[in-house]
Amino acid sequence: MHSEEEPVLIMAFRGPHANSVWQEITGPSDPQLARRTDPASINALYHHSQDEPLLYSPRLASLVHLGLCLWFGGRIAKNTQSMIEGSEEDRSRILTSAPGTLCATVKADIFLLVSPVVGPHCYSYILSACAKAGFSLLGLQRAQISRKQAQTLGLTTKQVTSFCHAPTVLLVGEQVELSSHCLVLLMRRESAVTHCSRLQIGCMNELAAQGLIGSIRARFTDVVSPHVCFHTVPYSKSHHNVLDGLMWTMPECSHMVLSKHAYPSCPDVEQVVILTLTGQNIMKSEMDFLHTVLRGDAAGRDGFELLALKWEPKLSKQQAQELSPFEIGGREWQSSVQSLTSTPALVLALRRVRAFITLRRLLPQNYPGDLHVLMSPTPETAFRQTCLFFSEAELVPDHSSRPSLKFLPLHHIDTPGLRSQSLYSYMTVGPEPLLTLALFKPGAWRHCFGKILTIIKQNGYTLVGLRVLLLDSNMANALMHPSEQQELELKYLRSGPSLALGLLRVNAIMRLLELMGPEDPVEARTIDQTLWRAQYGFDRLHNGIYGSPSYRKAVEDIKLVFPEGVCCTESSVMRHEKISCLRSDPDASLDREQLNTAVKNTFSSGFGQVGPLVCSALYQTTCLLIPSNLLQQSQPPLYSELLQRLLRTGCHLVAGKLCTADEKQRQHISELLRPSVGGALLPEGPCLIIALQADNAVTCFDVILERVCRERPDFRRVTMKLLYPNSECGAVKLLRYLFEDQSRVLTA
Repeated sequence: MHSEEEPVLIMAFRGPHANSVWQEITGPSDPQLARRTDPASINALYHHSQDEPLLYSPRLASLVHLGLCLWFGGRIAKNTQSMIEGSEEDRSRILTSAPGTLCATVKADIFLLVSPVVGPHCYSYILSACAKAGFSLLGLQRAQISRKQAQTLGLTTKQVTSFCHAPTVLLVGEQVELSSHCLVLLMRRESAVTHCSRLQIGCMNELAAQGLIGSIRARFTDVVSPHVCFHTVPYSKSHHNVLDGLMWTMPECSHMVLSKHAYPSCPDVEQVVILTLTGQNIMKSEMDFLHTVLRGDAAGRDGFELLALKWEPKLSKQQAQELSPFEIGGREWQSSVQSLTSTPALVLALRRVRAFITLRRLLPQNYPGDLHVLMSPTPETAFRQTCLFFSEAELVPDHSSRPSLKFLPLHHIDTPGLRSQSLYSYMTVGPEPLLTLALFKPGAWRHCFGKILTIIKQNGYTLVGLRVLLLDSNMANALMHPSEQQELELKYLRSGPSLALGLLRVNAIMRLLELMGPEDPVEARTIDQTLWRAQYGFDRLHNGIYGSPSYRKAVEDIKLVFPEGVCCTESSVMRHEKISCLRSDPDASLDREQLNTAVKNTFSSGFGQVGPLVCSALYQTTCLLIPSNLLQQSQPPLYSELLQRLLRTGCHLVAGKLCTADEKQRQHISELLRPSVGGALLPEGPCLIIALQADNAVTCFDVILERVCRERPDFRRVTMKLLYPNSECGAVKLLRYLFEDQSRVLTA
């Protein structure tokens, strides 16, 4: 045996699976077995003889920890060997000593605060950087930090600017204030405080490697540095309380009555979907998938907007039952619930247009497979899971990560309707519809007016405004896309009458641009032209149609083309944007109607310059009224198909508008039409009024309709509700009463 005076070399190693790796190097402790298995290795030194051990290496983890406490905890015992081999009481006395002086095995918890200038689309990369730095996640939340809280957390004056104020960015020509919520992560690792500075640099390097520093600069006008984006705080109970301490708090959702909600499922509106990542190595194994979800994929699909996220160290049985993708009660369902209750989970509430369709495309091919990636399959399920995991305060929108941002109003932190709706109501009732303008340029609409109305109806739009108009220079410039050929475009827009449509639906702006197709004419012809010809029967070029490119531009366009207002019920969005709702027809005039009508066809020649379409003395102009009960019919919209047939029979559309007449105006219109309608009153609601020119358009319009109905008998139920005059004098009076500026309406 060695005497106590002889020096002893004591070494401690640290690394992944350090104890087992070291045992493989040193080999078995039995000298006979060591000499037989590996006589030339270090095992020859392990036991030089049975009486003189040269190397002692404990194999049990508890003895390793005990040895580290004895030799490297600042407490050197006089009889170390005897204490190691001593009683459990002696060992417990050592192990219960304060571990603050240990330098090798002390695990500490820290808070990592991520500034609001770092957008939610960066969060997956931050989680990945923390995992690479050896930190394990214990919890996370989003919280707003006040100046008083910032002082308690040790934030400097420079950091207060980025951590306590909402970043402002320029989006679609507007200064927009984004969310002021910080991401707070609670993490653990050995010697955590020592690695804090390197953690901040590592997170910054990860964002730089992914090309995300530019997005941070866009949100923060000052110099970007790790100090501005990240701040670490050692864990303490007081710090936990300062940060609200709601990391693992679950909302009380027992009051939710799910059967009372409608759950809008139209994919063209923004939808909320719940994504759940599970497993022991989420921060390593599933981060690539989360990168794609939040930032977008290589195919050019935009990422999701992150509304909320929560870390659950262990799912409850109720949560696991809700998340299980299998049918309730089945064998797979039971095993999945058991598996989910034994693993941590990262739950995220995501939002975007076509959320369910897009997320399903990103899921692994073997979904649900090993349960590592789960999604809510329906809007109803998404609503239940949102109520189960997140309170209303935890749902925090962020405009900069929203793919459809330019199509949405920016005057509020969230989508239209959320000014008066909670997000839970938004998920069950849906967003408010938006207005947009579609302008069909000269030469692009006359031969397919009816088909245009059919397309509008088939794509879920409500027609709230219609005008046939000649654009002046100011209006043409306001609607024109910036281009190198502005003079040619301006000349084209003023070359003839245009058809302006005011359209209403949810996600109206983006859906219209999708219908219009690619902006490049060559690409439109090669990719999109065949589709339009096959589906709608006419050629369409992007250059022939103008659609409002953004929400803000749509508001400006509607106010420009329909200054008096549109024909629909006022919404909160319209009220905010000061867009009026028509209660009466502003163009209707008794004075204009009472002009001299003695001369036959005076009105026809009064409609601008008489062109080559006036081919006989019997050429007449009539007024056709399509009341609201026809406009509001469900698909197929037979009235638009009827109009298309009329245009094929030689009728030419020379004027048109959509209006809402008040009671006096409806009474007067009914009096002008009394010989043909038998005293029936024009129904309330929007009415589409068009002026048609054709041979005997007034005196023989019944014959024209009958000819069309012989080809399509189903049109008879439409023609029975149409309103039109049966005399030339009545037609002239009605047209003069309804249309203000006859000189601006061309004959064809």
